[in-house]
Amino acid sequence: MSAAVYGIGNILMGDDGIGPAVARFLADRWTFDDDVVIEDLGTPSLDLPGYLIGHDLVVLVDAVASDGQPGALRIYRGDEIVAVPPGIRISPHEPSVNDALAVLAFADKTPADVVLVGVVPETLDGGVQLSPAVADAVTAAADAVVHELADHGHKAIRK
Repeated sequence: MSAAVYGIGNILMGDDGIGPAVARFLADRWTFDDDVVIEDLGTPSLDLPGYLIGHDLVVLVDAVASDGQPGALRIYRGDEIVAVPPGIRISPHEPSVNDALAVLAFADKTPADVVLVGVVPETLDGGVQLSPAVADAVTAAADAVVHELADHGHKAIRK
């Protein structure tokens, strides 16, 4: 059983860089089984479905539009992700994660489990720094990823 953890986001757009920050944090501070891939995908757009194929578990980390204080975690599972109706596409993340899952479902290539570890952003304005609240959430988001991996039988060892 293979797993992939993908940080998604634009590091030049403030808190949108949370996904790549968590991917770096995990790679720097944890060692994973050989069947676990940790990668910063940036803003994969049309390439996203290709990254999801071939894994039993995919954990995505990204900034999410959700109610709550900046830095709050939101965990979404596959059914919750695809339940969100597609809207007008105006961001560099297009198509969205739920669009990518719809494409994979059509091709009968959907991973068994997909989890989105979302972090509520404070700002998506230009800049290479995370806001203090979102920067403080990096450890909690990484812990949520490690927990998801462990729940699926993947070991993670702190370096």
